[in-house]
This record gives sequence, C-alpha cells and structure tokens, in this order.
Amino acid sequence: MTVRPSALVAATFLAASVLGSCADGSGEPGSTVSSTSTTASSVTVTSTTTDDTPTTTVARSTTSTVLSTPATKVTHNPRKVGSLTGAVHVAERSPTDGFVYVVSRNGVVERWRHDGTRINQVLDVSSATSGEGERGLLGLAFRRGASGAWAAYVNMTDRDGNTVIVRHTVDAAGDIADRGAVILEIEQPYANHNGGDLHFGPDGMLYVATGDGGSAGDPERRAKDLSSLLGKVLRIDPNSRGYTVPADNPYVGTPGARPEIWSIGLRNPWRFAIGASGNVWLADVGQYEVEEVSLVRGNGSTVGGRAADFGWSAWEGNRRYNSDVDAGSPVKPVVEYSHDNDRCSVSGGAVASNVTNPGRDGWFFYGDYCSGELWSVHAPAGGKVTVERVTTDLGNITSVRATSRAMWVTTLDGSVHVVTTTID
Repeated sequence: MTVRPSALVAATFLAASVLGSCADGSGEPGSTVSSTSTTASSVTVTSTTTDDTPTTTVARSTTSTVLSTPATKVTHNPRKVGSLTGAVHVAERSPTDGFVYVVSRNGVVERWRHDGTRINQVLDVSSATSGEGERGLLGLAFRRGASGAWAAYVNMTDRDGNTVIVRHTVDAAGDIADRGAVILEIEQPYANHNGGDLHFGPDGMLYVATGDGGSAGDPERRAKDLSSLLGKVLRIDPNSRGYTVPADNPYVGTPGARPEIWSIGLRNPWRFAIGASGNVWLADVGQYEVEEVSLVRGNGSTVGGRAADFGWSAWEGNRRYNSDVDAGSPVKPVVEYSHDNDRCSVSGGAVASNVTNPGRDGWFFYGDYCSGELWSVHAPAGGKVTVERVTTDLGNITSVRATSRAMWVTTLDGSVHVVTTTID
C-alpha cells in the first residue's frame, strides 16, 4: 500500500510539547536510592531513604520480579551546557557528526557541538506551527538512503492543530532544506494528547507514536479503535512520495483496520525509545493518578510491540479505568508512579549505554515534568527490575534523550543538561 503526500509545507524540524505545569529549579547531583527487595508476582517497593523517592509498583509478570538496589554503585551529575527557549528535544543524525540538533517547541532548531557550543540556527518554522500547550514541533528522526543521501522526518502540529509527518532533504553538512513534503496527516479532534515522538528501528522502518486525540478519559474511545490512527504506535516505510505499509504489519488485511498500526492502547506517549536490540521503552502520560513506563522486547532486527495493547483506556497503569472498554490482555507497565509529591506527567525517555552513562548500559532514563525528578529503570529479561533516582529539581523536564555520546535532558525554561555518570 502506497500513500502519497497531501501537501508541501515550508520548513520544519523537531520539537515537543508541554505536558503539565509545576516545578522549577536547577539541576543538582542526586543520590542512589536504596530500596527494599521482595520477590513476588506483584510487588510494591518503597524507598528506604528519606529523599521522597516515589513508591513504585512493579507490574505483574509471568516470572518473579524483584526490585533492588543496583549492584553497581554510580554517581550521576547533571550539568547545564546551554539554553534554548522552549527546548524540548535533542537529536543526532549520525555518531560520526560533531554536532547535535537542539529543538524548541516554538519552531526554532539549532545545531550545537557536543559541549553545548552553538554552531548555527538550522530552521525557523514558527510560521508553520504553534508552539503552545501540547502543540508545536514534536519529533525528529533521520534516515540515510541507499544513495547515501540523508532525509529528516519531522512530527509536528500544523496551524490547524493537526499532526503532520514531513520529509525534508538534508545536505552533507547536516543542514535541512526549508521545504518538506507532508507524507502523512492525522486530524486531531482536541488540542492535547498529540504524542509526537518518532524513530527509525533497526529494521529501517519509521515508528510514530500518537496520542488518543485529547480531551480527558479518551471520550470517543479511540485508543483501541483499529479504524483510528490515534492512541497508537504506527509503522511505515517512508519515501519521497509518501510511504508504503510493510506487509508484515499486524493489521494488514484486517477489515476496517488501518494497516499502519503496530501497537494500540496509548493515551499520550510523549517519548519512547528503540534500543539496538529492538526493545521498545515507552513512557505514557497518565490521566489523574498514574504515570507509567512499559517495555516490549524485540529480537535484533525485529522491533518489539507488534500487535501489542498497552491498555488505555481500559486501564490506567495497573488500575481499571473505562469499564466499557474491553480489558483485553494489555502490556503491563514495568514501573508506574503516582502524582504524590508534586509529580504529574512522565517525560521519557532514553536508553543509556556504557558510553553515555558507565555502569548503566541498557537502563531507561525518564523524568517527571512537574517535580523535575529524573529516574532510571533496568529490566533484563527474566531478571530483577531495578529503579533508582538519578537526580532532582531539574525543572519542567520536557524530554530525556540519548545520543551516541551523552544523555541529555531538556526543560521548558530552555535549559539543556548533560547527565554524566561515574562508577563509584
């Protein structure tokens, strides 16, 4: 199935949206959290320290789950390296580049060296989007074609508030062409829950996370509706004319279903990450009580989450939510946390390596928009689930992103931090 572009737009690049309101502050080194260890099929573990670490519910599993203090002790230190008003995202085209892209939800994108030195402004697309609330530039991913030429794929809301995925050509130096082709457009019924992240998997396909369309409580029950692209992870193979749908997508040939759908049952998957092994970590913003992080495992070039149901809006985390929605057999979150202590909205998320954060290879880093706290979780197959607090008071965290060299945290006030880790 091939879909052709619906329009051309002037300029575009990454960014992201505001998920809540609260906390402000500056980053300071955090401490490792010591937790009680318990073996059970469903276990709640509360920190034994006095630093207000949230109670963490470990999801039900077919195997015994243990939450414990990390075996390798480390010290995490956030360091502010620069600022860009409305910063929401940091992206890398290639590990061989000497720069990264820093994005403002207001439509401005800059190129920085890894030490935070500004190189130049790459794009200004403020006239093509509205960086207010949960709208704006929401994601960016790069792919190199068979000819060696690069293309940038951008997830943003247009001036009407609808989601558009736009393809831009990229020159050898890393500059983005001012004009791009819209390859996919999704009508948004409300102003919030736009999701917005996108990544290329090790299979070369583009994965796009969408919110349920907004309002509260999934009023039109879109998240599990196979005829809607909202509340899903989509999987497409884009090209200069539009995109094709991979033949092995789970709902290809299903009557009434959109074949682009890879996973269902999401509320507002603000950020997700695909590891080199194909594991997908997904941070889904909750309704009133629960924030959650889920993991679906891949297998090398096979990306996790095929036909997965993340539960919304039948479930909010491990709690039943809309009773009129089929409970199904959802993916249970690896960890979830409540809205106590000024927490309100999970801001995922990136997978660390031993280069970005020594001693934390494979851990998923995520934060909270209101409290400014940053955590990490490790969930090896068949092993212990370990959660630790990384640091506190970073401000309104809008994203946690990893490049080949560093773990980055952006905040709404424009601060851009690098989190370094040393083994104790």
